[in-house]
Amino acid sequence: MSDYEKLLEGLKKVLSIAKANGNKLFIENIERDIRALEAGKESPIIKKCLTPEERMPNDSEQQT
Repeated sequence: MSDYEKLLEGLKKVLSIAKANGNKLFIENIERDIRALEAGKESPIIKKCLTPEERMPNDSEQQT
């Protein structure tokens, strides 16, 4: 499973929890990130919160 697929799967799990809890702001933010990823764009929350170095795949992880 690619990093993209793992991230998307994780976001969808968090979205289902947010929906169960009725947190509308959280739901909107997660749905925005999912739409961006599915459109081939960078997740807005990742772009905002991570440095460019943190956004780069770890070379050691790719070699395993």
